[in-house]
Amino acid sequence: MTARFAQITGFLLIALGSTTPVSAGWWDGCTDSADRCFGSIARDIKRRQCWPEPFTTLDRAAVGAPMVIMVSNGWRRQNMLGEFHFEPATGQLTEAGRLKVRWIVTEAPEQHRIVYVHTADGNEETAARIAAVQQLVVRYASPGEMPPVLPTSISGEGWPADQVDLIGRKFQASTPPPRLPAKTDNGGSGSGSGGN
Repeated sequence: MTARFAQITGFLLIALGSTTPVSAGWWDGCTDSADRCFGSIARDIKRRQCWPEPFTTLDRAAVGAPMVIMVSNGWRRQNMLGEFHFEPATGQLTEAGRLKVRWIVTEAPEQHRIVYVHTADGNEETAARIAAVQQLVVRYASPGEMPPVLPTSISGEGWPADQVDLIGRKFQASTPPPRLPAKTDNGGSGSGSGGN
């Protein structure tokens, strides 16, 4: 009987210990009034019951924040006009640059219609590039929807369009002409193994 009483007492002490509030000054609230004491206990119990939910929203936002930055940087690189989009002597746009500006202004998703211009060696050259791009943007943009043209200093990866065109043409020239497989005597194609 004594062992049973000790077990029940131990269980009650554990149960009471696990239902006490976590806050440091919980007893101070209980000395003011019984309502505040039981309200504090009830609030802490409810917090424990819905525990992961208040914190998962913040955790999800923290996990998603780098993705938002990566998407923004990807669109900045996609919409960037680099060295190869401008004529070296005049600073005017090449054909590839004009086509890229037209694509950004007319076909890119509306929230990403920002034209980035890679900064040149001098401020005057960068200003001339931005002015040339702005003139073209005015021509392609709808009235009232003027996409911004911003300078950027991220590294420009890419090749000149004439070099890409030359590689594409050489690849097409080296492609062998299509041929059908030769027919065999039994009417099937020559590829495949026949049984003896």
